[in-house]
Amino acid sequence: MSEIVFWLCLSLIFYTYAGYPLILVFLGFIRKRENSGRDAFDKPSVTLVVSLYNEEKILPRKLKNLQDIRYSADRLEILLGSDGSTDQTVELIKQANVKNCHVYPFDRRRGKACVLNDLVKMAKGEIVVFSDANTMFRPETIGLLVEPFKHRDVGAVSGELLLEGESNTGESLYWKYETFVKRHEDAVGTLLGATGGVYAIRKGLFRPLPDDRSLADDFITPISIVEQGFRVAYVPGAVATETGEMTVIDEFQRKVRIGAQNFNAIPLLISLLKPAAGFVAFALWSHKIIRWIVPFLLLALAGSTLMLASRGGVYLGSLIGVAAILLAAGLGAAAEHFKFRNPFVALPYYFLAMNAALLIGFIRSIRGVQKSTWNVQR
Repeated sequence: MSEIVFWLCLSLIFYTYAGYPLILVFLGFIRKRENSGRDAFDKPSVTLVVSLYNEEKILPRKLKNLQDIRYSADRLEILLGSDGSTDQTVELIKQANVKNCHVYPFDRRRGKACVLNDLVKMAKGEIVVFSDANTMFRPETIGLLVEPFKHRDVGAVSGELLLEGESNTGESLYWKYETFVKRHEDAVGTLLGATGGVYAIRKGLFRPLPDDRSLADDFITPISIVEQGFRVAYVPGAVATETGEMTVIDEFQRKVRIGAQNFNAIPLLISLLKPAAGFVAFALWSHKIIRWIVPFLLLALAGSTLMLASRGGVYLGSLIGVAAILLAAGLGAAAEHFKFRNPFVALPYYFLAMNAALLIGFIRSIRGVQKSTWNVQR
């Protein structure tokens, strides 16, 4: 039994991180996704929506960024919703006087999902673009985001997020890896989610976000559009930037929240996890579900390795490997503390820390304690 557990866990971990991306690359060579016919396409009307809570520190930069957008002014509206902010968020927006920008100061804090539901309901645009307070668009980004909607089968479009500044090395490398996977999913089928601060949808396909649990809108909204028979496209040129977290500790709590949101979403995915869903089911299991259970696989792998190490060979080698990764992660934590950056120790540290966060997220999900509101440190 220990051998079965060892090889099963090792195979699944290898598959979700390396095997699946390799399969995507192979599929890209033998199977080119065919675009559907085109609609009559001019510049569609666009509504940009942003949910805000106590963002006075980053807001001046965001408002300047909104003013720099290059998209026909008569085709663009901007809706900013303040989720019960208690700082100068609303006042700063009013003072900035951004063209076609409307602020909705909701008095009671209800969470991002409720604010987005209200803003999308009020949106006049055919296309709704989602962004965050700390996400900065390049001037041409919205124009590039709406371009794929000329294809009738495209229901949502994700842009590409670049991390700026001296962010944690492990986070930067991991984000580049995720970007690689997204590009190849788009090439052969559809994305299963979007980049939270820079994505767009057809307004008519929007389903109100549930407000009875904490969920990630950049996953639930695109996946609901896939469920309606449309695909999510990826446009690498539609670039937005964010400042990466400086340390793994800074990133940890955010990953706990995202982990809880992932597990909260599973009951909504049942129909897409069945074989009848085709590539979508294959991708969901490969890229999402197995990835989310990696913390459990790592624990089972470590336990089976300890039980089998006395046999020598590959099992002893695995034990040495586990010890080496733990040592590297410890060195990564120490290096972070002393502000020394080295990818060879930062990546193992980041990998183990983020899987620990995912495990805590699972516990928070099953206990139902993950709130739909949270505070962001800027």
